[in-house]
Amino acid sequence: MNENFELTISKTIPAPPKTVFEAWLDPKALAKFIKPMEGMSDCDVEADTREGGSFLIVMKAGEKDLPHRGEYKTIQPYEKLAFTWLSDHTIPDSTVTLTFKERSSGETELTLHHSGFPDDVSRGNHEGGWTAICEELSRIAA
Repeated sequence: MNENFELTISKTIPAPPKTVFEAWLDPKALAKFIKPMEGMSDCDVEADTREGGSFLIVMKAGEKDLPHRGEYKTIQPYEKLAFTWLSDHTIPDSTVTLTFKERSSGETELTLHHSGFPDDVSRGNHEGGWTAICEELSRIAA
């Protein structure tokens, strides 16, 4: 198993960093945009949004539930959010780091870095999923 598979995605979101950052920590907002495939219904989300707190996101793919768990490692309001990301397609200590940079137009440059995949196939699938999630976040933030 190779732990060096990583990905980075950047997306300009049409909302200020405060709004974008808080969406990642608000279970109701998160449930609406953390959908990696088109046509998925809103997720079930439980979250203890403090450093050391945990979360459970259950994505819905038709009749199939796809649980994702993690722990918040870093919460720097409006700048950085890091958490572990555990699913059937990641390795232990898989980590997602989000950075939020304000643009002069009131937009946010969101950069998502995810490390901890068992192989390139898993990395590629997550790249597609995170890209779709960032697109959905951008759509609902507009």
